[in-house]
Amino acid sequence: MVLYLLLALACVAANAFFVAAEFALAKVRPSALEALAQGGDADARRAYEITKHLDAYLSATQLGITLASLGLGWLGEPALAGLIEDGLELVGLAALGSAGEPPGWIHGIAATVGFSIISILHIVVGELVPKSLAIMRPEDISRWSSRPLKLFYTVSFPALWVLNGSSNLVLRMLRLPAMQHAAAFFIF
Repeated sequence: MVLYLLLALACVAANAFFVAAEFALAKVRPSALEALAQGGDADARRAYEITKHLDAYLSATQLGITLASLGLGWLGEPALAGLIEDGLELVGLAALGSAGEPPGWIHGIAATVGFSIISILHIVVGELVPKSLAIMRPEDISRWSSRPLKLFYTVSFPALWVLNGSSNLVLRMLRLPAMQHAAAFFIF
């Protein structure tokens, strides 16, 4: 259970990273990064190159946010609910059940409290705080996130290619023009 909680916290951190990267890239002025890059800043140079392929990298941040959020829900709520359920049983609520089993409502309470805690953590730490930081300091966050974001883009490129292709297929089925996603091409 502790491992699942640690993995859930890693999912919150990953979500925060991708949200910060997404908002920083959307907010940053490429000319500011270019000036820093001309001064010899390698992270600024990498971030500047990323801004030239913004659509592709924003698709990567969306994939990262989605995967981290799904992982958090999959791991976090059940693990936290299990801990809460154990705590409720320790304070004697299990004795209210029959045949040594805790009453069914204990799991309902634990799941509700666990879901609420995970949701608050996800929204505050995984979404709102990184968004605010990225809006306040887009150059710093763009530079800081450029190396891991570029690595994630490279590793996730096949998935991005399939997802963007699927999106275009659905658009064509709806008789709408398909978008030319930058992620349709591998960008180093």
